Amino acid sequence: MSLFNINYDSLSYQLLPVRLRKMKAVAWIRCLIAPVKWLYNLFTISRQRHLYFLAHNSQVVYLAAALNDLFDPTGRGIYIEDGQYEDPLFVYTVPEVRPLWLGVSSESSTTFVPVPQVLYTDAETSLLGNAFVVKVPVALVFDIQRMMALINKYRLAGKNVYQIVTY
Repeated sequence: MSLFNINYDSLSYQLLPVRLRKMKAVAWIRCLIAPVKWLYNLFTISRQRHLYFLAHNSQVVYLAAALNDLFDPTGRGIYIEDGQYEDPLFVYTVPEVRPLWLGVSSESSTTFVPVPQVLYTDAETSLLGNAFVVKVPVALVFDIQRMMALINKYRLAGKNVYQIVTY
């Protein structure tokens, strides 16, 4: 028996003195504890929901598991892919001995001629569109608003752009 598993019917009978364990007294005690049992049932349902929420976080595995648990419990065909990303181009000086060097006026004595490279800002080299893409089977019938609400509940706060696509 766990701390949160309480059987109020047997407990009320066991805590009643032996001489008072008659049908009317037991029925009266059970009527008195009915609101406590109702609150206990609400508590256990809420506790199960909170334990499920605490067991799932913004990691891709857990987000996909939460989506599959709610929308596709038998087929489990929902999965998540990363968004498109382009590595940034870094600029180095000659003393740093790195592969890319841009001619600086103070380093004009060097004989190395750099190959033209395109420089982008941080915004241009970050994710190009979606941070992640949720792939859903075509045969699956689901409510898009409910799925978006569940994704927004579990997703990482910085990952603000995502897309839901069928495959």
